[in-house]
Amino acid sequence: YLQTEETNNYGIFPEKLGDMTLALYRDGEVAISEVQNLHGGAVVPDNAYIAVYRSSGGNKAKFWVSESKSSEQAESLVAAMNSMVGKTGVFSESTASTIEGFTVYYVTGLGEYHYFWAKGNNVFWVQVNNPDETYQRTIVKESINRIK
Repeated sequence: YLQTEETNNYGIFPEKLGDMTLALYRDGEVAISEVQNLHGGAVVPDNAYIAVYRSSGGNKAKFWVSESKSSEQAESLVAAMNSMVGKTGVFSESTASTIEGFTVYYVTGLGEYHYFWAKGNNVFWVQVNNPDETYQRTIVKESINRIK
């Protein structure tokens, strides 16, 4: 008898998150290229993951996850992002809070609500379209607990 761990085709992401279902998943070179484009080529992650979740009720969340060589490098990248995000004219100044033991930064911009943080050697950025702060924080909390 051999017990195997359940696997999926969505890499680090669960099939469902809150009331949403995974609608798009990318990893490898395609995702690395998209993350590089977001940062104007200034960031070249070791690996990257992109996921879009949608609900039948119209909720949507998009994730960009970049993998760094170390947790220190990931923390440094988040600090750099935080120092620049409010100066771009695209996003508001950030507000920091602690969610599930992680420092999570919140900004608004592009008509949506954005959260970013480091967990291990990964940097997470998620944008949520639902204006309800409780809904947003529930998605972030579930993301921290369920996304590897």
